[in-house]
Amino acid sequence: MSAHDGIAADHAYEKTLRWWDGFTISLSIPAALFVGMGYAIGSVGAWTALALLGGVAVIACLQNFIYSEMASMFHNKVGGISMYAHQGWRTRSTLVGPLATYGYWFAWSSSLAIYGLQIGRLVQAEWFPHQTWTFSTGLADIGFPHIVALGVLVLGWLLNVLGMRPAMWIMYATGALVLIPIVVFAFVPLFSGDWSLSNMHWDLAASGAPGWRTAIAWMFVLAWSVYGIEAVASFVPEFRDTVRDSRIALRLAGIFVVAVYLLVPFGVGGMVDQAKVAADPVSFYLDAFQRLFPGGDVIMTICLIAGLMLLMVMTTADGGRVLHGSALEGLTIKQLGELNRHKVPGRAMSLDLVVNVILILFVGEALAVIVAGILGYILCHVLSLTGFLNLRRDEPNAARPIKLGRQWVYVAAVLATVDAVLLVVGALSASITGYGSTKELVIGVIVLSVSVVLFAYRRVVQDGQKFVWREPAAAVERGLTDEHPVAKSV
Repeated sequence: MSAHDGIAADHAYEKTLRWWDGFTISLSIPAALFVGMGYAIGSVGAWTALALLGGVAVIACLQNFIYSEMASMFHNKVGGISMYAHQGWRTRSTLVGPLATYGYWFAWSSSLAIYGLQIGRLVQAEWFPHQTWTFSTGLADIGFPHIVALGVLVLGWLLNVLGMRPAMWIMYATGALVLIPIVVFAFVPLFSGDWSLSNMHWDLAASGAPGWRTAIAWMFVLAWSVYGIEAVASFVPEFRDTVRDSRIALRLAGIFVVAVYLLVPFGVGGMVDQAKVAADPVSFYLDAFQRLFPGGDVIMTICLIAGLMLLMVMTTADGGRVLHGSALEGLTIKQLGELNRHKVPGRAMSLDLVVNVILILFVGEALAVIVAGILGYILCHVLSLTGFLNLRRDEPNAARPIKLGRQWVYVAAVLATVDAVLLVVGALSASITGYGSTKELVIGVIVLSVSVVLFAYRRVVQDGQKFVWREPAAAVERGLTDEHPVAKSV
């Protein structure tokens, strides 16, 4: 039994957030739509992209409903869904916790460099097109976008280490800006002369691979961002009314993302040419916005940058909390289990900063590690959903302030199966989407392997305990929250 099941007072977060704060945090995920949607439309056509994005969004929404029950069971546990995977599997395998934690963390952490570089390219394209100089670090060529990326990385880190409130005010401001292109692209194109059904295409065969495999390969990539609405769960210990706020925030985020991921691709897809989008999958939005509103390219650039900045601030906050929670549970080195004087995990968030500075300076094109991140992230979802099933079987009488009906057990089983298929087929089909190769899969396996090594070091060396493969049922029971409001069936 680990000695880290409880959260000591000096490791406790301030309970200052409400459900609308959680919903604001989730606005970062629709912002990610503008990162991946262009690549999907350009490769498989607007109708296909719409169907795949909508399908993945529905899966993400259903998963959030399931995670709301687990959030109420472990509302004093820091780490979100990776911690739910640990609690649901710890009596069967102690390795699931570190695997889920580092799989989750690396997916979110490595995305910081990707979003930072996207901001750099937008700034260069709109305001500094002639800044084309480069220099070499020996492993990568660095240019203007990389310097901008380093600047926004530091800014996002600084906003987070100063406390949750400064970070939330930035999220409010950037979230409001993100809503502008979402609303405009969801509705305005339908009433413009530029929108036509003739621009919408089914093009699954373009890759040369079987259509079903192409669809799964793209769903694997798209899930990397869409599933991210579960990030709200990482902030559950900071909600004032834990059960009510977490229930509303998680479910509202799920419903909202389904609406956005259906309406926006439909609006955008009908007004753009697939070939042109394929040639410029990131900044084609600027021209599209310009056609709807004169001078709109500048507005769209600002909104896209705001959305990416929102993603970076949220990602830093989320990733830091996951590592911090992992350390509190004894799943990784204890040095990451400290909060700074502003009651946020400054050390863990600083590790995020260091990792991404390295990616930008010595990898250059951070997109190269995306498959490695997705591998661990989808695995974390599989383990969390099956953890839900384990808890229903092992702890049927445990207090569940948010209790889903029995039909959700079958829903969770189906979702876990779907995610497992996405994981296996998608990881082996990265060449279809152009998002990675065998090398990136190896990186993902190495990251997951390191998590096991750090767990063993923590358990045996730092805590002086015997390494065990399973923990007794009492470990889960002690991990359950002691005090619960009256349970509510849904």
